[in-house]
Amino acid sequence: MMAQRSAMAMRQPSWRVLALRIALAVLLLFPALFGGYPLFLATEGLLLGVAAAALSFLMGHAGIASLGQAAFLGLGAYSLGLALKAGWPLGASLPLAFLVAALYGLLTGLLILRAQGIFVLMLTLAFAQMVYSAAFKWTALTGGDDGLSLSGVPLNPLLLHGAAWVLLLLVLGFLGYLLRTPYGKTLEAIRQNEEKVRALGVPTFFYKLSAYALAGGLTGLAGAGLVLHRSFVSPHDLFWLTSAVLVVMVLLGGARGLWGAAFGAVLYVFLQAWVSSLTDLWGLFVGLLLILTVLYAREGLWVLLEKRLGGGGGGRA
Repeated sequence: MMAQRSAMAMRQPSWRVLALRIALAVLLLFPALFGGYPLFLATEGLLLGVAAAALSFLMGHAGIASLGQAAFLGLGAYSLGLALKAGWPLGASLPLAFLVAALYGLLTGLLILRAQGIFVLMLTLAFAQMVYSAAFKWTALTGGDDGLSLSGVPLNPLLLHGAAWVLLLLVLGFLGYLLRTPYGKTLEAIRQNEEKVRALGVPTFFYKLSAYALAGGLTGLAGAGLVLHRSFVSPHDLFWLTSAVLVVMVLLGGARGLWGAAFGAVLYVFLQAWVSSLTDLWGLFVGLLLILTVLYAREGLWVLLEKRLGGGGGGRA
């Protein structure tokens, strides 16, 4: 009898967590009714949510800290933009954005993941700044400081918003499934104690490298979506501050939760738009919110919401 009650108690929170996720989805569908700037912000939040979920997978489950996600975003954006300008169809340009970003992650990861601790963080930043510098100086290809415009590519904002929703749900579903597989369990074990897992004969470097390349490719897809959404990309999008903003989004929502990271991205986008319309000191407000989150909701605001609803925390998939 007690076992049955415990099982029922464990199942009940899952429905509440599901209701929370559905509520978030419904809230983000409202901007489609109004169009204009609210729709723009919602689409922006969804696409950045993809990048945040990829970073959450990397940091919270693979144990790889990164301050170089802006490079993945930029490579995905520029790859798609240049492919479209060269006459490629959109259906071929999107996989190209994923492949270019994933390949960059694979090649740089061969060096980055041989380091440990803070040196990994610094190397991701260093490589990303190299990509930023190349984009800034290679005027003939990227347009330099003037950037690359896709103003001639007509896109329906509602269609793009729907596509952003589909992409986010697919990424969340895929990464959530991956974390439940033996591959995901191994990544989790590596994050907790890499030396012990390596002693068991597991090729930990391969697991970390594959996770780094996968997260890079998914972030590149987010970048491709952003250039379609904004119709413009410039080297400034590759600057290290973009990587820092993604880290803030993940910390706000919850580094150990994929849905939490996506929630953090959407929250950040709307908060920035609202507070910046009231004051130029919006960065101070976001900083205070992050400090309060670290002090009183260390697992993230999304996990805090789940706990308030009796979900027991987690928000991992």
